[in-house]
Amino acid sequence: MHKNRIFIIFMTGAVLALILWAISALVTNRYFIPVAQTDNQQLSEVPQEERVFPARILSVNQLGSDFLIKGTGLPGSGVTLSHKKEELGTGVVSASGEWSVGFVSNPAPNALGLNILMVTPNGHQIYSDQSLILIYPPVGPNEGERSSEQKAMIFLTSPGQNTRVLQTSFDFLPGRDGFVLEAIDYDNSGGVIFSGLSVKMGSVKVYANENLVGESYVDRSGRWNLIFGNIMPMGRYNISVELVPIEQEIADNKPQNSIVLTLPFARMNPLFASEDSPEILVEYLDDRIQIGRALYGGGYQFTIVYSPDAVVE
Repeated sequence: MHKNRIFIIFMTGAVLALILWAISALVTNRYFIPVAQTDNQQLSEVPQEERVFPARILSVNQLGSDFLIKGTGLPGSGVTLSHKKEELGTGVVSASGEWSVGFVSNPAPNALGLNILMVTPNGHQIYSDQSLILIYPPVGPNEGERSSEQKAMIFLTSPGQNTRVLQTSFDFLPGRDGFVLEAIDYDNSGGVIFSGLSVKMGSVKVYANENLVGESYVDRSGRWNLIFGNIMPMGRYNISVELVPIEQEIADNKPQNSIVLTLPFARMNPLFASEDSPEILVEYLDDRIQIGRALYGGGYQFTIVYSPDAVVE
C-alpha cells in the first residue's frame, strides 16, 4: 500500500511537470517565430513585432544640400541610411517609435538610391522594403556646376506598390481642381500602376488612347491607384485619367462635370540587369522624367513623374 502511494505521487508529479513544459512551449511559440536573417545568418528566433515592423519613412525635407528624413521603427533600435555601401547617416529610434536621420547630398551623381537598415536592441538586422530615390535635374552645357539649392525629385517606392512622390523638381504635380496624377509605374512585362490624389471623392477611370483600361476609387485618405498586369504595349500614346465626383449639384440635381487629365506616355524598351547595367537610369524630357531602377532578381521597374506642362488640353 505504501509503495502504491509513492508510485501515485511520482506519477502525479511527472504529469504536472509535463503540463508545465507544454504551457512553457506554447508561450514561447506564441511570441517567437523563426525567420531568415540577412548577411547569411542562420534561422533564429526573432520577436514577432521586430519581424513585421521594419523602419519606415514618413517624410523627407530638403534645405539646400541638407536632407532630413523622419520615420518610425522599433524603440531603441539603430537606423542607418546608405547609398550602395556608403553610409550617409545614422539615428536611434526613440521610446515613442520615431527616428530622424540627416545627411548632406553631393549633387553629383544625378541619381541616388537610398536604403534603410534597422538594427534592433538584441542585434537583429532588418532591411526595409522601402527605397528612397533622389533625382537631380540635368545640368545644361552652359550652366556650369549644379547649384546645391536646386530641388531634387524625391520619391518613395516599395516592390509591387505605387510610387509616392515626396517632392517634385517641377513646380508641382500635374492636376486640375484638386485632382492629381502623381506617377505611372510599369515593369518590363507591361504591368502598370497609375496613382494620384484627389480632394473630392469619386471614381477614377483610366484610358489609353480613349480605350478604357480600368476603374478605381478615391479612398478616405484622398489617394487613388489602379494596378494592372501586362496591359501596356510598346509605343507612344496618350493616357487619360478621369475623376467622376460622387457629389451632385444642388441646383439641378445632376452629377458634377468630370475632371480629365490627359498626358503623353512612352513606354521604354525592357531593360535587364547585367554587369555593366546602371542601377538607376534616368530619361529627362521637357515635360516629364522617366526613371528605371534595377530590381533584385533581374529586370527594371520604371516610374514617370510629369510636369504640369505635360497636360494635353
